[in-house]
Amino acid sequence: MLALAYPLDQYHHVAVNVGRKHRAAGGRFVGTLLVVSELHTLLLHRRGPADARRVVGALLSDPFHEWVDVTVELARSAVSAWLERFADQRFTLCDAVSFEVMRRQQLTTAFAFDDDFVTAGFEVLR
Repeated sequence: MLALAYPLDQYHHVAVNVGRKHRAAGGRFVGTLLVVSELHTLLLHRRGPADARRVVGALLSDPFHEWVDVTVELARSAVSAWLERFADQRFTLCDAVSFEVMRRQQLTTAFAFDDDFVTAGFEVLR
């Protein structure tokens, strides 16, 4: 998400193009509120509070995005299914919860620019 929202990100242009194609093809984006929180923190430090608030507000109200609440049960499942299983990897809790949501919703493709999703067994939109 940072690549879309932050023009100075090295993947910004690729992210914008991939996002447009995905949307035009009728795709949707599913993410967790941990992703939104992580994005807000990054934007807060890189672009300031006004931009961080604006971007997060727009994402939360965009019908193209489905935001999943993170319960304690979901986080526990993510820890046991992903962080413990891939104990040698540096997956964040945010990553693990995303993996678990994808597994539960039978999603196979992620919008990501690192290899964590591939390592966990998913494909990435590129």
